[in-house]
Amino acid sequence: MPADQAARAGWDVPVPVGTNTAAPPPFPLDVLPGWARDMVEGVATFTQTDTAMGAGVFLSVLSTCGARRLVVEGKPGWREPVNSYVATVAAPGERKSPVHGALVRPLYQAQQQMADQVRPLVEQEAARRDIAQRTAEQARASAAKADADKRDAATAEALAAVMAVEEITVPTLPRLICDDHTPEALVSMMAANGGRMAVISDEGGIFDTLAGRYSGTPNLDPYLKGYSGGHLSTDRQTRAGETIEDPALTVGVMTQPSALRKFGSNAELFGRGLPARFWFILPRSLAGYRDQDSPSVPVSVAARYESTVRILATTLAEWDGPRVLTLTDEASRVRAAAAETIEEQLRPGGALHDVREWANKLFGAMLRLAGLLHLAHHPTDAWERQISGQTMAQAAQVTAWLIAHYTAALALVHGDPAGETAHDVLAVLVAKDMRTFTRRELHRRVQRKLPRAEQVMSVLATLAQHGWVRTTADGDYELHPGAADYINGAPVGR
Repeated sequence: MPADQAARAGWDVPVPVGTNTAAPPPFPLDVLPGWARDMVEGVATFTQTDTAMGAGVFLSVLSTCGARRLVVEGKPGWREPVNSYVATVAAPGERKSPVHGALVRPLYQAQQQMADQVRPLVEQEAARRDIAQRTAEQARASAAKADADKRDAATAEALAAVMAVEEITVPTLPRLICDDHTPEALVSMMAANGGRMAVISDEGGIFDTLAGRYSGTPNLDPYLKGYSGGHLSTDRQTRAGETIEDPALTVGVMTQPSALRKFGSNAELFGRGLPARFWFILPRSLAGYRDQDSPSVPVSVAARYESTVRILATTLAEWDGPRVLTLTDEASRVRAAAAETIEEQLRPGGALHDVREWANKLFGAMLRLAGLLHLAHHPTDAWERQISGQTMAQAAQVTAWLIAHYTAALALVHGDPAGETAHDVLAVLVAKDMRTFTRRELHRRVQRKLPRAEQVMSVLATLAQHGWVRTTADGDYELHPGAADYINGAPVGR
């Protein structure tokens, strides 16, 4: 029921309860080119999931391709890489794995293709090094047993053999993606792969890693410097003293609300600024309304998507260094206007003032998004074009979308358990169409969740305080007429 009709019925505008304080808006699919939009929509239809879930995975796929290969110049003196940290949050059973698998598959295909091309050389050089190693061992043994008059020559021969071993470098099989890992192993993989790597997973194990699962004290350097660049030392992981210049780490993970709560409430992680680097995405749940006979992703759509991503990933992987993407004059104006809006919201009393640790990174995030969308729209020659005003406007649109989802993520992290229980009970009232009811009737509906009568009374008190129920003249309860819209994702008071 619209707010004006509810008001005429004597209802005040209710207060959001539990984690649903702000229903995140849908992903603006029109910012994607056809080859990507069709795939994201097709996967969402097939899996019966919110398109936001697939869109988040796709942003991570683009980041994996473009990381350390493209940078965006907002203006002279300011450049942003295009790698991103994306965490998609959904409850168990929300079909995260099928969505992830469908959209990430071409990255694994590209990784396998690249490895197959290099494998013969790896095997050849490994054999050469093994032979040289055996020769060096024999030379050292001979030098150790040589007579005094021959020892100097034998020693020189042994040293030369050892040096010959060191001159043979066995290349590693190239990788684009890793899954579970220690921070030290991650640094090693980045060093072996040109300073870049993508942690892509349909599980949230990275949050356990960041909380110090392996050592008790988290080593955050790869994640902090992998986002913003700089110098990352690889001491104790690879050759002593080696430094990765401008490392580029992509993170694209799916996790559960409980993991997000632990991650978001970790004081050390928050103090080091790690959560502020993440784009959190909270897809709407379609459970209970899913079509059990949904159509599969069209073969032509999947083939076009996989081919485009595979070619993009392998092409950019061959580059030695980054190309700089610049903005057209129109794009610069669009960026400045959008940035000004964000800046105003950071003022005391503004919408972003209380989350400024995260919001201060939105200026760079907008450029990263512009680079990713530019790459999606021009997968064969993005590096030969400037970023247009239209693409920058699309990046600003997605930035606004991320703000809404971050607000929802905060509500999920800091929401009170009583409010969440009240929200669940409100959903039951809506699902069972209990427009008027008694306390006993409600108790029968929720007895498994709330076995004691006093628990039901407490929840009813919470719902009444928030304006979602009220008592009638005969002592029964009445449900707010706008409850169904709210539970289904509509903003309060619309």
